[in-house]
Amino acid sequence: MDDISAISNINVPGATSRADAATLNKDFDDFLLLLTTQLRNQDPLSPLEATEFTNQLVAFSGVEQQIKTNEMLSNLLALNVLNITQIGLGFIGLDVERGGNSLLFDGETPLNIGYSLDSSVVKSTINIMDENGNTVLSIPGESGGGKHSYTWNGLSPDGSPLPAGKYRVSVAAFDAENKPVTVQTTVPSRIVGIESGDSGDVILITAGGEKVSITEVRKAMLPGA
Repeated sequence: MDDISAISNINVPGATSRADAATLNKDFDDFLLLLTTQLRNQDPLSPLEATEFTNQLVAFSGVEQQIKTNEMLSNLLALNVLNITQIGLGFIGLDVERGGNSLLFDGETPLNIGYSLDSSVVKSTINIMDENGNTVLSIPGESGGGKHSYTWNGLSPDGSPLPAGKYRVSVAAFDAENKPVTVQTTVPSRIVGIESGDSGDVILITAGGEKVSITEVRKAMLPGA
């Protein structure tokens, strides 16, 4: 039965396509042809054991079931991606609050910046930089633990308006031992499009051209709400 064993040794890693199923069917047909040929030509005094036949059939059945299972999982994944895509389409045109640090200032509309401290700190500073990395504003922030917000009106420290464009915010915080504390920031963005990510997730595209995972969105609302 060595020939039959060789045919049944099928390696189908991650089998999810019709090609895998077609290959399995062809191998199974070859297996049956070889099996019937051996049955016709077996030695009557030393007949082949039925147990070995059964093992080969079970092996094929197991691979076939794995292929079907993987195909069903692929279909479920495709359906899930479709559902997430439909959700993503609903974000187009909305103003969202999302995790990140980039700001798109239109020259007029104030921007609400959020930041979160895990615990109380001795000092925190809100810094806003322009597209070239130059600090255009630096003001004291809150020191208590929890969520905080700051509304930037687009003005420099002397009260003069800053030009429209891309900016970046960072919040530096230090504890009692003067060690830096990690601060999470959220920024406002207008969503103008979506695209699929490499892993099947939906990526939102902001008006500034930045790509953001849909899981980064904290809040969404109609413009002007």
